[in-house]
Amino acid sequence: MQTSTPSPTAEPGGFLSALEALRSPANLILVALTAILALIVLALAMTGFAHGGVGPTFGLLMLVLAWLVGEAGYCGVTLRRLQISRGQLPTGVIGSATSGFFAAIKVLLAMLLLCVAVLILMLAASLLFLVTQIPGIGPALNYLVFPIVALIVGVALYALLFIAAPLAAVAACDGRSVFGIVATVVLVIRSRLFDTALRGVLLNLMAVFVIALALLIVSLGVATSGALQQMVHIGHSSYSQMGGYGSDMYGALGGMGGMGGGMLGALAGLRSVGAAAVVLYFLAFSLGFVVYASGWVVIFNDTARDLDPAALEAQMRTQAERVQQKAREAQARAAQLAREHAAKSDDRTPPPQA
Repeated sequence: MQTSTPSPTAEPGGFLSALEALRSPANLILVALTAILALIVLALAMTGFAHGGVGPTFGLLMLVLAWLVGEAGYCGVTLRRLQISRGQLPTGVIGSATSGFFAAIKVLLAMLLLCVAVLILMLAASLLFLVTQIPGIGPALNYLVFPIVALIVGVALYALLFIAAPLAAVAACDGRSVFGIVATVVLVIRSRLFDTALRGVLLNLMAVFVIALALLIVSLGVATSGALQQMVHIGHSSYSQMGGYGSDMYGALGGMGGMGGGMLGALAGLRSVGAAAVVLYFLAFSLGFVVYASGWVVIFNDTARDLDPAALEAQMRTQAERVQQKAREAQARAAQLAREHAAKSDDRTPPPQA
């Protein structure tokens, strides 16, 4: 396994530089707005799945679009952090969202290719398990085959879910092609898997800590401010509705009416507090995504920037062209067989009687 030499940004201080992304309100706005749009599109997808006919197809398309919209915000923050790390001026929110959407499309295509590779690995594992069914030596081979297959499949799935996806986003924002993204991810997993996985775990812990800290601050603020607001509303309503120096009975009734109006006002205030709290909690989670996206830029610069995926990318393009050529040959051969079968059927058809 190839060993990597950490760059200066690989030090703890450099890794914690991902927190600098929180200083820019544009990153938070970008993630929050795209997440809201993604939730709206996701609601449309659920509506499509609930109806019959073309509803499931529409729902599937909306589901893919929702993922692309959410990934566009993530890639937008990644693009801005890449530009800052290179000493460039980051683009605006709209420009980052637009560029992030096109980068998200490349990420989707690259992840589909990587999923196909994992499926091929699963097929090979299934063939190995068929070998363990051979009478006599099969049960003995299973003690050797099963641990190896379980380890390889576990590493492949972990790399696909927790390393390939975030690295693909950074590589797409770096301007690499779909095959270039796949080649970069494969090279990182092949040569620097442990280093990248360890950094990813540390980044996950840091993002979770940021979310937990933001949730704690928001919860304290919402609870205290909500209680103060309700006390002010109830006291103001009851004071304004009190009966003055008239009859004691009328004054008491007026006081009861004031308290009732205060309680109704409190209920309305609780609804407004709940709506505002949802927005604050949503922003708290958005802070974690901003840190996560910025942190993977640091990991990419430390583990993948000095790798040259050109040779592997060229090899993958050659293999893809061979697969396409074989597919075209098979299609032409099938069309030729179909024409020959149709010609034989016409020859066997008896002539019509006069």
